[in-house]
Amino acid sequence: MIYAVRKDGETPEKLVLRYKKMFFQSRIANKLKAERYAHRDISKRKVREKAIIRSTYRELNNKVYF
Repeated sequence: MIYAVRKDGETPEKLVLRYKKMFFQSRIANKLKAERYAHRDISKRKVREKAIIRSTYRELNNKVYF
C-alpha cells in the first residue's frame, strides 16, 4: 500500500503528483494490468530475452559516471 502524507506548505496538486509518481514507480499499475486477464506461460526464449534486457539495465545502473 502506498501512502502520501501532505508536507508543510505543499499544495494538493503537488501531493497528487507525488502520490502518482510513487504509485507508478512501485509498478503496482503494471501488476494490476497483468493480472486482469489470463495469460499463457512465457516461452523459454522470451524468458531468456527478458533476462538479457534486465542484465543490460543493471549494468547501466551500476556504472559510475564521475
